[in-house]
Amino acid sequence: MGFSEEIQLVARIGDAEDVGEAFELYRRFFPLIGNYKFILAADKGARPGYAVNRNFSAGAVVRSLFKTDHVLVLDVDTLHDMEATGQSTYPIDYSISLDTQALSYLEPYMAGRSVPKDFKEVFEFIACDDVYVDPTPYLMENLRNLDDPAAADKIFGKLKAYEILRTLDTNLLSSKDIVRSKLSEQELLKRTQEHVSRMYMDRGRHDIMNALNFRHQFQYSCLLKMVSIQLSPSKTSINEKIAAFLEFSHSQLATMAAREIALARAYFERGQNLTFFGKIQRNRSDILGQLDNMAWDLLHIRQLEKMLTLASPTGRRYFFSALLTFDKRFIEVIDLYPLKSCAFKTDGKEIIPFYDGDWLGLISSKPDNSHTEMVEKYFSGNAIASRDARRDDAKRQLADVVRQLEDDVRRTLGTDK
Repeated sequence: MGFSEEIQLVARIGDAEDVGEAFELYRRFFPLIGNYKFILAADKGARPGYAVNRNFSAGAVVRSLFKTDHVLVLDVDTLHDMEATGQSTYPIDYSISLDTQALSYLEPYMAGRSVPKDFKEVFEFIACDDVYVDPTPYLMENLRNLDDPAAADKIFGKLKAYEILRTLDTNLLSSKDIVRSKLSEQELLKRTQEHVSRMYMDRGRHDIMNALNFRHQFQYSCLLKMVSIQLSPSKTSINEKIAAFLEFSHSQLATMAAREIALARAYFERGQNLTFFGKIQRNRSDILGQLDNMAWDLLHIRQLEKMLTLASPTGRRYFFSALLTFDKRFIEVIDLYPLKSCAFKTDGKEIIPFYDGDWLGLISSKPDNSHTEMVEKYFSGNAIASRDARRDDAKRQLADVVRQLEDDVRRTLGTDK
């Protein structure tokens, strides 16, 4: 079976009407796609611990990739269990990633200030034994800053704050509304120093830094293109703007990033009313810096997807992660693209997400045959093969693409003089 046929079978399962249909399709085609795992949003099934959607009165939210609080997983073990007993039990692990802004909101209360009721709710959630606080978003954003001594000191302080959150004294929090670690100051400093040492080791590895830089610059290039299209003085329709973004994705990135396409459509439809882009205005001189920061937000969402493919640190079969944030603009972006399901190969490299919504409506809203034209142009077997053949070259040229897009944005805004 060729790669195209394999992907079509995976898509049939991932986009099935319900989990019952997905299971039957998986069982039927297992000999052909048994090297794939599937995670499907479900009304019933496993609940990935605290890595589910939740709102706090202080304005914080926990967001997962899926709309539902339950999931069904399909793999060889699930299939064997279901065929033998009609049910399956699978151990899962989970973590809660805090973005940089969330830490900034919580950090002042780690200095001995009494915690107000609404924030206490957040700290009590973090203090639960089953909540693993993951600093990955902060680490990703700040690896490149370690060479600056002033930044390094600040990073040390932030990582110490993460260690406090990981080791909260629940009795003190409950009885006196005080946020403090169960560890001694010496133990906290030791753990933090170990964490910083690991960061410096990663900073010195070219493979890690190159991969991280590419992932960030990919998101940055998507945002640059969106802004270049949206703020262009030429009068174009929303569908024409989407067509331009699709062509850019196909021709220059050699990747059709569905989540970013959904964001592009929302931006073209709502403009600055999509608050994620609220600071992107013609009269601002710091737009490139703003877009650079926004690219990290998009990367953090993509990292949640990637973590689904990673081995659990405790050896369990599945690893789920969710994000805790106070950033309403960021929440808006996460909620644009909830997942119906996702599939990935057992080698854990590439993930195929399936949107819980009208995918065709994202690429064209015309009532004519535009869907058919777009699908044929960008999602046919030939189009996919073309992107696959060009992708390595596109990766090598990404830095040049970014520089050109930055020039385009400067010209569009009149800041190139």
